Amino acid sequence: MDFLWGGVREAVRLLLHGDATTYHATWVSLLCTILAITLAALLAVPYGAWLGLYRPRGSRAQVFALRVAMSVPTVVIGLLVFGFLSRSGPLGALDLLYTKAAIVVGLVMLAFPLLASLAHGAAASLDRRVVETALTLGAGRWRALLKSLGEARVQLAAAYLAAFGRCFTELGIAITVGGNLKMRTRTLPSSIQLELGRGDFAAALAPGFLLLLLAAVAAMLTHRVSREALR
Repeated sequence: MDFLWGGVREAVRLLLHGDATTYHATWVSLLCTILAITLAALLAVPYGAWLGLYRPRGSRAQVFALRVAMSVPTVVIGLLVFGFLSRSGPLGALDLLYTKAAIVVGLVMLAFPLLASLAHGAAASLDRRVVETALTLGAGRWRALLKSLGEARVQLAAAYLAAFGRCFTELGIAITVGGNLKMRTRTLPSSIQLELGRGDFAAALAPGFLLLLLAAVAAMLTHRVSREALR
């Protein structure tokens, strides 16, 4: 117990004294996560809603593929991105490996199937009369789709928060394509892994506390928004 409480006290001291490495890792985690989810949502949400509202030919196979993609291990996603961005890969000339941009690319791939699948579920549960009324009034299919997305805004907010929690706590992608570089690409999860590997329990606890706090906030917001959606 002395080891545990000693580590907790030292971790709190590091946070209170503004440990630069830990807070920079927090900033990198937030930046990459928010940017990746926003970019993924621009395509994933309309695509998933389109599948749920219009049910085009092959939509069942596409929804199944999205759900399979959600279960792909993050380290495999990181491996694929590494293959594309490495110097010998097709996008090696961009020199993006071991940068924040590489982490964002990996997180976009992680968030896309989750957001698309949740958007599909939200759109499929809507009253079909919303779309039919919009079409009857002369709206095009895409305008009707946007109108429907407005009706499902609470469910979509919950989807965004769920994707935030998934990406923010991600480790495999951050290490594989980010390189865990100090004050550059180190995230909160990769900081924990590094410090624990060094045997510095207190230094691992400090980012762990921040990760737990921010993930808990995202989870509580997701729960609250999901309850609003059920009313």
